[in-house]
Amino acid sequence: MKYFYPKHHSLHKPSVDLSDGLPGYKHLEVASRVDEILRGLLRAHKADVIYVESFSDAEVRSIHDDDYVDFLLDISKEIEGDDEYIPPLFREDLSASPLYFRGGMYCSEIGTPIGKESIKAALNSAQTALNAAAYMLEEKKSSFVLSRPPGHHAGKHRYGGYCFFNNAYLAADKLVKSGKKVAVLDIDYHIGDGSLEFASADAPYYSLHANTQRNYPYLDKNIQIESEFVKLQEFKTGISGEVYVQNVLSFVEKALQKPVDVLILSLGFDTLGTDYTQDEYIYVKAENFRTIGEIFGSLQQEVMILLEGGYDSDFLELCAYNFMSGFISKKGL
Repeated sequence: MKYFYPKHHSLHKPSVDLSDGLPGYKHLEVASRVDEILRGLLRAHKADVIYVESFSDAEVRSIHDDDYVDFLLDISKEIEGDDEYIPPLFREDLSASPLYFRGGMYCSEIGTPIGKESIKAALNSAQTALNAAAYMLEEKKSSFVLSRPPGHHAGKHRYGGYCFFNNAYLAADKLVKSGKKVAVLDIDYHIGDGSLEFASADAPYYSLHANTQRNYPYLDKNIQIESEFVKLQEFKTGISGEVYVQNVLSFVEKALQKPVDVLILSLGFDTLGTDYTQDEYIYVKAENFRTIGEIFGSLQQEVMILLEGGYDSDFLELCAYNFMSGFISKKGL
């Protein structure tokens, strides 16, 4: 098993999150969260850390629309110094508008500012997931991808929720093209509304998450998002960590009823009961992540564990330590 770390993730340094209106608050998606998690992983298991330096827009175009990728690259060139870009308005088709306005057709919220080098960091994060997929194809061993920026809110031609490129489905695409049957299981607190756009027969999407209308991404009330390749499970507000763990166990059992070669786990530590991104709190404790790690370590498939959310810096190291301790105890590493 190896840990994959995007060397350039700290180039992305969003300053203010305006998601809750004015005044904004200090952005939670900070570089230090990755290092806190890595410390926890290394305490639990001294695996090799692979520092990925490369980034390219070529492979992200395999699942993301060209015009979307072009916009992100083009707007980055217009940003100076520590300035940040947030779309000034939102429309369905702004393709004939000046570049500055076009972000409003690729994004529908104001919590994900783009800095001068944010997209370079996002491409590096995407490449880290792709490198981990290549490693798993060659070595047939599990991996942990410290992806930052995260990815599960990124759709085919939209960003948001702190995400720009869908790291999980970029890895899934690479594995599927190599003949693997993949399942993407998401246990971030929030549904991966981007990931469900990429679900397919060869890489279905399963999510265990909070209510989607009362919590980010605040989906339309009557939207129908479950389909043949998208299966969803919602946990109840206010549940204990022990009940949440039972939710995870039943969720995994249902998701893996069909044959799967490789499992991609979109792991969010934002289910922790003290995480600031929860609108409706659940009461998962740091020690519960050990049992969650044991659940995934017990699976016969190799697992790509891919970081999504998790923003309580006081407990990220401990959560990662507990998860990996449980995972390796069952994987026999």
